[in-house]
Amino acid sequence: MIFASRPSVRQFALAQMLTAVILANMTPIFSKVLYARGWTPLGLYFMTLVIMSIILIAHEMMALERGARWGMTRKDLFGTLLSTLTGGVGSPILFFTGLQYVSASETVLFTSLLPFWVVLFGVIFFRERFTMQMGVGSVLLISAILILIWPNVTSVEFNPGIPFLLCSPILSALTTVIHKKYIKHRHLDSIIMTRTILSMIIIGFWIHLFDFESLEMLKTPQNIWLLLLVPVLGFIFPFFLYFGSLKHTKVTEAGVVAAAGRTFAVIAASTLLGEELTSIHILSITCVVFGVLFINVPLTKWRIVPSRLMEVGPLRK
Repeated sequence: MIFASRPSVRQFALAQMLTAVILANMTPIFSKVLYARGWTPLGLYFMTLVIMSIILIAHEMMALERGARWGMTRKDLFGTLLSTLTGGVGSPILFFTGLQYVSASETVLFTSLLPFWVVLFGVIFFRERFTMQMGVGSVLLISAILILIWPNVTSVEFNPGIPFLLCSPILSALTTVIHKKYIKHRHLDSIIMTRTILSMIIIGFWIHLFDFESLEMLKTPQNIWLLLLVPVLGFIFPFFLYFGSLKHTKVTEAGVVAAAGRTFAVIAASTLLGEELTSIHILSITCVVFGVLFINVPLTKWRIVPSRLMEVGPLRK
């Protein structure tokens, strides 16, 4: 009877998906640890891209040896270039820059607007049907952000990181639109590899010309194991875990897991970084959980999955 209680494939996939979502939402925490050690937003993101490029190139070479075909057309390359500018360069830079001024827990909440923008752009650009469920989810997500920034409004304080974190999900959603509109190539890993390499080249060129602080940091020997936190645990590992588990889980389950992952990340930020959670944060978290749950379920049916890890996976077709 002991063996009869072994976890099923679906249960294992759910655990795998939950691990992926939690790790992906831990990126602000990992980044804060590295910021405390002197890393700049651009320097950290550039090193993340370098390590990701090495891993993805190795993965793609193994896929080619197994008989996988490249198969990208000119339209695919054009779409990949556009999505690089929005999702590979613009959105992450806004995210890592805003993170300097906002706590890790609040960053998780601010970036929760991504599903709302995906829904809005889906309706505008693809004439997707806007349902009551999506409307409720959108209202809850917007309410979560308004609740979060209300103390700043009442005290007439301006946090320079908030505009960056509010604009980052907009570019992320545009990345999804570009991918759906221009990229027909089915092998997602090769798209991600190409976009990562292009992003690395663009960011590296900018640092070389203008960001001397980041350049000096990159020349200094670092603890490589600590540096692997963001690219491996925050990006690569969740990427393969999430999309590997998606085909074995139900739509509702994916939505619940996405909502639970954000909650865990907020609690982890409070515990590991000593960030204070007030009643404002609790109320905002509650709105985010139900908002993500309401929106993620129908979007997962479209295979869009907007609450994926930060900018690494566009979507499955």
